[in-house]
Amino acid sequence: MWLNDHLKQNRLRYLSLFAGLFLFLAPFALFTRVLYLLIGNMAEPTLHTICYRMPIDWLFAGRYYQLIGSVSAYFILAVVILSFFLGPVFCGWLCPVGSVSEGISRIIPLPEKYRVKLKDTNITTGLRYGFIAGFIIVAAVAGRSLVQGLSSICCRYCSASVLQNFSSALFGDVSAIGYWHSGSIIVLFSWLVLGGVMFSGGRGWCLFFCPLGALSNISHKIGARFGLFNTKFDKEKCVNCEQCNVFCPMQAVKEDHSVETGLCVNCLECTHSCAGKAYSYQRGE
Repeated sequence: MWLNDHLKQNRLRYLSLFAGLFLFLAPFALFTRVLYLLIGNMAEPTLHTICYRMPIDWLFAGRYYQLIGSVSAYFILAVVILSFFLGPVFCGWLCPVGSVSEGISRIIPLPEKYRVKLKDTNITTGLRYGFIAGFIIVAAVAGRSLVQGLSSICCRYCSASVLQNFSSALFGDVSAIGYWHSGSIIVLFSWLVLGGVMFSGGRGWCLFFCPLGALSNISHKIGARFGLFNTKFDKEKCVNCEQCNVFCPMQAVKEDHSVETGLCVNCLECTHSCAGKAYSYQRGE
């Protein structure tokens, strides 16, 4: 009964995540198709069109010329700007990569005691932003030609590529199967097994390996400091039901039940699951 109630309360988010598959993932990619139609681009739109990594690599590698006219670069800029005002709503409400791993985590009935749960949000935050720092350093080093070939990590180890190939193969593109290599297998295991099934909330990949997610949360954290939209916690209403910890996909709830803005994607799972209605999504510091 409680699960049915939770699904009802969060139905708009789950419908939005489902819609995200049709908006960004080929063979549908409706958002990208409309965008290409408007700008007169004749290429076939896929999830690669809005790559979450390469424009960030180009930026810090000093290859600014590749950013000009790049649909992916403009998309990332739009997501980061939106995160400043509303929070990382693309991550929490639309991203196909995150929705698939979170969905698998919720569907597979693995007891929570067997899932990875980092209770200290300082550790989670440190690991997350340590990765984005490393990603930037790799891009900068490779871009200065000090080390050759490092920037290929963007494509070889990409969950979006794996998801797109799954979709392409499912809808009849047999050639997509030929893309599989050691990098794809490592990503598949890290994204869906370790980060999905074995990680509480199912968004381990989003937390630690997505540069767009990290940049979105940095933007959100700055926006929250200016009093823009974020998820707030009222300790006076907290009844210690722990439902926030059970349903938060990003492990963004601190030990005192307040929310770590640097991890939160404003998915409203805590808002709808809290028995005491201690959480709310609103403006203000």
